[in-house]
Amino acid sequence: MGTHATRLDRVLIAARRPDAEVEALEVAAIRRERGDALREETELSYLRRVLHGRIDIIDAELRRRAEGSAEPLVQSLAAILADDPPANARSPRHMDIGILPDPDPGEYRSQMEERIDAVGPAIVLDLSDGQLGEARLTLKAYEREVSEYRRIAQAVIDRFADELARRYREGQATVDDLLNEEQKME
Repeated sequence: MGTHATRLDRVLIAARRPDAEVEALEVAAIRRERGDALREETELSYLRRVLHGRIDIIDAELRRRAEGSAEPLVQSLAAILADDPPANARSPRHMDIGILPDPDPGEYRSQMEERIDAVGPAIVLDLSDGQLGEARLTLKAYEREVSEYRRIAQAVIDRFADELARRYREGQATVDDLLNEEQKME
């Protein structure tokens, strides 16, 4: 983890925290850790979309080449990058409502964006089929890594939300506490 824990490191630590330790945390700490997980999950979702877009472009270029199409790839980009509507209803937490990642990215997002850029393909037309295949495999491995971290972040969000709900339900936390906490932050 280096000399300081990144936000993703803190989320991974929270995921391994025993239940008794979570139950002993102050409400403010639970909210803070849930907030870290929410921010990280947003960035991980963004990274997944970036990776899927790059993989889809590579797939389309490989298909275009295999079919011998003379149509420039750029003419198909809108269709390639368009998302199909989900087949199943999703949880509101997982619905895309235009939430953008922080313009000042977290450490993991910055590192992954550098890794993605190093793989390319910035200009897929300049790469051979073999280079595109290698880039696709690398990007798929990155997508699996990001997806696993996202799954962990979602579990942390759910776990800390459940703990907050329990405390509200049992009277250990109140809305007044939340309002007082927000006033202190202003």
